[in-house]
Amino acid sequence: MTKFNIKKLVKPSINKIAKYIPGESKNNESIKYIKLSSNESPFKVPGKIFSSLNKIVLNANVYPDGDSQKLKGSIAKKFKLKKKQIICGNGSDDILSIICQAFSKENTEVICSEFGFIYYPIIARAAGCKVVTAKTKNLSISCNNILKKITSKTRIIFIANPNNPTGTIILKNELTKFLDSVPKNIIVVLDGAYSEFIEDKNYCDGIKLVSKYKNLIITRTFSKIFALAGLRLGWGYSNEETIQLLEKIRGPFNVNSIAQYIGCKILEEKSFLKNAREHNEKWLRLLPIKIKEIGLETTKSFTNFILVKVDPKKYSKKNILLYLKKNKILVRDLDSYNLKNYFRVSIGTDYEMQKFLRILKISVNKNNENKV
Repeated sequence: MTKFNIKKLVKPSINKIAKYIPGESKNNESIKYIKLSSNESPFKVPGKIFSSLNKIVLNANVYPDGDSQKLKGSIAKKFKLKKKQIICGNGSDDILSIICQAFSKENTEVICSEFGFIYYPIIARAAGCKVVTAKTKNLSISCNNILKKITSKTRIIFIANPNNPTGTIILKNELTKFLDSVPKNIIVVLDGAYSEFIEDKNYCDGIKLVSKYKNLIITRTFSKIFALAGLRLGWGYSNEETIQLLEKIRGPFNVNSIAQYIGCKILEEKSFLKNAREHNEKWLRLLPIKIKEIGLETTKSFTNFILVKVDPKKYSKKNILLYLKKNKILVRDLDSYNLKNYFRVSIGTDYEMQKFLRILKISVNKNNENKV
């Protein structure tokens, strides 16, 4: 009798998937931790937004609007877009997965950047694709290296701009030059999860390029600056024909009623977004300076997190992270990204940042004492 082997029942590429591990969280425990590991907003959503939720909750027996029409209308108004060219999802990762289902298949290739978001290889392999990795240049996505990896089997290119976890960006001129060079039968996905944090005029989130490049799909999220990570809400933007195709594949009611309602309301909160951006900009300036004074290195970031490098000849990253954790501070170890000497710290509240810096300094000093 043949022995049951579940691994033989799935696509071979699925057996190559390493499960996505989110930033460590201990907030379900009785002792409260400062969580700086998942790039979440440090700010609570304004309470007034929840004032009319009772009616929605009481109607939980009824399915939500499957097409998220009001939410699409709010997104279109906020970002000056065409409503018919928007798709909404259960987080932007939902949209990314749908794109893979639509445009990739077994024995084809998907290109990702080295040190890029590790969910891209997961959904590519789930679709049966071979994942091709393009080397970065000084921790930044290299458009030239991506172009060199294109073959007749390439179906999708995933680019996060800004990039997670390095915090780097591709400027508009380089982006448009790259898009001009990509064959039109290859889908380019531009993941703009951190776009709202950037005000640099040389940066382009890609939205205005959709009309020119029919193979371009933009994805965005409500999880970062909009502070709705717990509600799982995201959206995509492309030409109408592409969006209609993706709408066929998505789950029939993939965005719940509460997420749709809160999503519409948070887009109206101009002061909330202004304050969040100003707070983020302040710590993007201060944090690298303070970390350098402590004795560690950082790279320039355009997001709501900082990439920190630990020189292994001087300090033990393991000991630093253990000491932070011992003091109830969680950051993201980047070993899973193959960034062995790095960790990532999200920008939290003023109190959280000040405590992080204080404990980080002590941990580094302890490293020095142990070396003596």
